[in-house]
Amino acid sequence: MTKPEQHRVDGLRKLMKAEGVTALLVTKRENVRYLTGFTGSAGSVLVAAGRPWLITDFRYKLQAARETSDVRVLIQKKDFPAALREAAQRAGVENLWFDETHVTIDSIRKLRKQGLRPKEYRDLVGELRQRKDARELRHIREAVLRAEDSFRQLKKYIRPGARERDLAFMLEFLMRERGARKAAFDTIIASGRNGAMPHASTTDRRIRQGDLVTFDFGAEADGYFSDITRTYCVGRPSPRQREIHALVQAAQEAAIGCVRSGMACKALDAVARDIIRDAGHGEHFGHGTGHGIGLMVHEGPSLSPLSRDRVAEDMVFTVEPGVYVPGWGGVRIEDMVLVTNRGVKTLTSLPRELEGLKNL
Repeated sequence: MTKPEQHRVDGLRKLMKAEGVTALLVTKRENVRYLTGFTGSAGSVLVAAGRPWLITDFRYKLQAARETSDVRVLIQKKDFPAALREAAQRAGVENLWFDETHVTIDSIRKLRKQGLRPKEYRDLVGELRQRKDARELRHIREAVLRAEDSFRQLKKYIRPGARERDLAFMLEFLMRERGARKAAFDTIIASGRNGAMPHASTTDRRIRQGDLVTFDFGAEADGYFSDITRTYCVGRPSPRQREIHALVQAAQEAAIGCVRSGMACKALDAVARDIIRDAGHGEHFGHGTGHGIGLMVHEGPSLSPLSRDRVAEDMVFTVEPGVYVPGWGGVRIEDMVLVTNRGVKTLTSLPRELEGLKNL
């Protein structure tokens, strides 16, 4: 196990001790990678006394040996429950806790048949992952750079007559050309009335002069992701387009400007939401103001009215208010920010202004 992973396991053990958890079963793929460096699609980790146990199958025997160190690797001979029972016996545990959001009822039944006593618990590793270390931040910054450089190249192709689907394909190609193994998610390019759908499916619609176009995209770098949204106008914006875009931009800037370690995430959401509501568009903003991002595009913390999370130093999350008017279109602006001991640092840098495509 490399030094960063060992540090993460140590941090998890401290959290487990404080919570009275003596043996933790980690099954979520991103959490397994976070703790061990193992990137295979089939793997679980048992964290108890001594070195962690990585349980996988024959397909990943060589890969597990190559990607990890200071973990015990157990290759299952029959099925996962039997292999977990073997690891638990070697670790001297019978009670084990697990992430209640990521283990099926069928798996729990099988573990009980093996004589183990599984106990439901929250995602402790996911809570650790909310705060990013220096290596994670390097990968996130690279993912941002790949996405933004690619979009700057795409802008010259955004003109009347261009199809949403063609632009999305081109943008994803450009991100791969810059080193991303994949796009962070299915790229969203929503023009005209399609922009009223926050997560519109990209279509064959051709962009028209005067359209608002929302671009929601991200790239990958060593398993970490970026997530950026911009809304531009193809041609001269109308007064209403300017008004709604300015409203969303003001709401976003206000939210980013008030980020402080220790504040409730729902309070941060309220800053943006109240500005949009007071302007008469409360019913047109129905999603959260942001979300954490790292090994997953959507992870903790959550910036929403129902969030129980609190802002903490070294968190990376998006701030992305929007206004979506059925039959007209929509505006969303999304940036990624890093919480520091001095406030917040914006990691994304593309222009936010509506006139970003004014020369087309």
